Amino acid sequence: MKTRIRGILLNLIGLAIGCALAMGLLEILLRLYNPFQARIKGDRIVLETNKQYKIHNDIIKVLDPEITVVRNSVGFRGPNPPTDMNAAVSLITIGGSTTQCFFLNEGKTWTDQMGQLLSPHFRSLWINNAGLDGHSTYGHQVLLEDHVVKLKPKMVLLLVGANDMGRDPGAEWDAENVKSRVSFGSAAAFLKSLSPYSEVASLVANLFRSMNAYKRGLMHQNVDLKALPEGEFDEAQVEVYRKENLLPRYLNGFKERLERIVTVARAAGVEPVLVTQPGLLGKGVDKRLGVNLERILLSQGAKVNGKMWWGVMETYNDVTRQVGQQQKVTVIDLARKLEKTSLYFYDTIHFSNEGAAAVAKVLMPEMCAIMAARYPQSLILPCPPVETEW
Repeated sequence: MKTRIRGILLNLIGLAIGCALAMGLLEILLRLYNPFQARIKGDRIVLETNKQYKIHNDIIKVLDPEITVVRNSVGFRGPNPPTDMNAAVSLITIGGSTTQCFFLNEGKTWTDQMGQLLSPHFRSLWINNAGLDGHSTYGHQVLLEDHVVKLKPKMVLLLVGANDMGRDPGAEWDAENVKSRVSFGSAAAFLKSLSPYSEVASLVANLFRSMNAYKRGLMHQNVDLKALPEGEFDEAQVEVYRKENLLPRYLNGFKERLERIVTVARAAGVEPVLVTQPGLLGKGVDKRLGVNLERILLSQGAKVNGKMWWGVMETYNDVTRQVGQQQKVTVIDLARKLEKTSLYFYDTIHFSNEGAAAVAKVLMPEMCAIMAARYPQSLILPCPPVETEW
C-alpha cells in the first residue's frame, strides 16, 4: 500500500513539474511571438501601428468577401495625424467593436462615412477611429489617458454601454489595465491581476472575455433571425435577469467611469460627446423578415429574449443620458434614432455596411452643428438640420 501511495505521489509531482515546465515554455514562446495580439501590457494599452490586415470572409454573408483593415502610424483606423493638429478640426471616435467595425472595409465604417459626410462642411478636417473590440469604459479611460490626449484632438466621440453591461467595478476588472499586486480574492481576480505580468494569463483572460461576450450576444456572428427561436419568460425570470445585470454597483460604476472620462478629456482640452448604444433586438417587428424583435432569443438555448436584453441595455443608455445632462455633455441618442432593422445589423449589435451608413447619417448633422458652433472659422458650408423627433 505504501509503495502504491508513493507511486501516486511521485506521478502527481511529475505531472505538476511537467505542467510547470510546459507553462514556462509557453510563456517564453508567447513573449517571443504572440499571434493573438493581446493589447494590455502592464499598465498600458499597446496599439499596433502601420499594419494592414487582409481578411477572407466566408462566414458573415452580408459583408464583403474580402476585407482590408489598416492601422495608421498611431494605431487607429483612418489617415495619419496632420502635421499641424492645432489647425485641424480633429475628432477621434472611441468605443468597442461597434465603433471599431473590424469586419467592415476601409471607408465603410461609420466613422469613415461620417467623416465623408462632414468633409465638405469643414476645412482641415481630420477624423480617426480608435475603437477596440471588447473595450468597455475601463479600456476607454486607459486609451484616452495613454494615447488619445497626447494627440490633442479637439473632440472625442464615445459610443458606450454594450461592454459595460453587468461589469463589476471591483479591483479585478481594473487589474487587467493596471499593474499592481496579484489578488487572490477569487479565481477571476487572480487571473485578471496576473495578466499584466504573464502572457499565458493574459491569453486565458482574453479567452474568458470572449466566452462572456458570446454569452451576452456581443460576439461577431452570422445571425439568421428566422432560425432563432422565440420565447416568453415569466416575471420572476425577467426579474432575475435584471437583477444580475442591473446591480447598483454596476450602474454606479459605469456612471463614475463616464464622469471620469469626461473629466480627463476636458482637463486635456478635449471636448467629449457621448453616444447611446443601439441594438437590433427589443422592440417591434423586423419589417424585412417579419420576426418579433421582443420575443426572439439572443441565441439557441438562451434564457433571455430581445425585450429583456433591450430593457437592460436601455438602462445603461439612461445612465449615459444622465451623465450628459449632469456634466453638460452633448449626448447623441443613437439608440432611439437608429431604426431597428436587420438591414442595419449582421447580428444583434454589430453594424452591416448599410447600418454603418445609417449611423453616419444620424450622427453627422448633430456633430456638424456642434463643430460649427465651436469652430465657426473652419466652416465652409452650412450644416444640415438636426432631426429633433424620432
